[in-house]
Amino acid sequence: MAREGDSPGRAMILDAFITTLRQHDAFAPGEMLVVAVSGGCDSVALLHLLNRSRQALGIDLHVASLNHGIRAEAGQGDLEFVADLAARWRLPYTVDSVDAPRLAIEWGIGIEAAARRARYAFLARVAREQGSRGVAVGHHAHDQAETILLNITRGCGIRGLRGMKVLSNAPNERGIRLLRPLLHRSKDELELYCQQHNLPYRVDETNADIGYRRNFARHEILNRLARLNPNVLGAIERLAESAAVNEDFMKTHFEMTVMPLLSVSAGRWQIGKEDFAALHPAMQRRLLQEAFSKLSPEPAALSHALTLDLINWSQAARAGDMRDIGGGLKMRVSYRAIGIEGKDAAAGFDGYRLIPAGTDLPLTLVAPYLEHGLRICLSPAENAKGGCLSETLPASLKLRLRTRRPGDRFKPLGMGGKSRKIKRWMIDRKIPREIRDRIPLICADGEIIAICCGETWHLAEAAAFDTCDSQMVALSLS
Repeated sequence: MAREGDSPGRAMILDAFITTLRQHDAFAPGEMLVVAVSGGCDSVALLHLLNRSRQALGIDLHVASLNHGIRAEAGQGDLEFVADLAARWRLPYTVDSVDAPRLAIEWGIGIEAAARRARYAFLARVAREQGSRGVAVGHHAHDQAETILLNITRGCGIRGLRGMKVLSNAPNERGIRLLRPLLHRSKDELELYCQQHNLPYRVDETNADIGYRRNFARHEILNRLARLNPNVLGAIERLAESAAVNEDFMKTHFEMTVMPLLSVSAGRWQIGKEDFAALHPAMQRRLLQEAFSKLSPEPAALSHALTLDLINWSQAARAGDMRDIGGGLKMRVSYRAIGIEGKDAAAGFDGYRLIPAGTDLPLTLVAPYLEHGLRICLSPAENAKGGCLSETLPASLKLRLRTRRPGDRFKPLGMGGKSRKIKRWMIDRKIPREIRDRIPLICADGEIIAICCGETWHLAEAAAFDTCDSQMVALSLS
């Protein structure tokens, strides 16, 4: 891989760089790769290494650079430097500018966060324009250490200790991947690489401003930690690797043991209350955080404190209780299940066949009722077919399919003809409050003779319908 004339040290860096790219299967031969170049040491080294590697890897390159509007003339100078560098290396390029301070006010976030969001949106746009699925960025070992330290100060979990990955999805940009082939190289190594290859680069004077969080982490925290351990970068890298391995195990365990317990649909994740209570606390937390991450239309995460609060709340909540949890989502508790869903999602209740509230339809011999998962048929008694629940009734009865009304009562089988209020009967069967007005009922001359609860039809006492009518019909329910 190394070129003739390369020193062993230089050759080792290039060979390791190409190996990293191939190990992560980041792109296919002939694919276009967008390279984010700010003009600083890290991105210039990245572009140089990719340019040297592109023939061996069979890839094309496109340079992209964004001026964030924070450094006035210096920022514009960076753009001109990158454009000149790309032209001299005969590489196509796209440059652009944004006003990050204005965007920060418009979006209600800090300048650093606004610049980051604008940068990734720009890189994703360039990638799509060039027909590329990937963007290479110059993140290195110091960036990784800073990221992990900042995550710790936010109170992160294992995923936060993992830090950045060599290959990941671009933030909030579906279909675009981020490639970080320098993640295991230190800033000092990249500066030495530029020096060895006589590569010019720009120096960003704001990198020394500890008013920025990342700069504070680098200059104030990492430098002090290096007094305790000169190889603190290596120690943090080992921590990230261990966290990544543990996170991978947790992810696999979750997918194998928890996902099969879930009812997942568009806009909703739901799990049985008993199944949720039986999970290890780590899996309970992960379930809520995964559901929040997958369902929220906003780029937000469920905080550690709120996660614990929701677990405690769900165990004490009554059936029908609901609360907003942020991110455009709500948490709902029913008799049997706990769910996280979008605020506009219709209540989902697996296993119940429901009809619109207020339904009141006559049942006749003309045609069966075949809606909402129900099959209700009336036929002459002698033509009744097997394979479904059937009740033989006098033909003179007026049969209707409807939902409950105030004061409704029912005479369940096994109670000797005694009646119960429908409301009490539904409560005893733990039918969620939200769907009681949508439970299908069959009435004969105004008296309830059958109720559909879940997949089962519950019949009333047959003796309640004895008459002297000579003509009979068969009511078939399934």
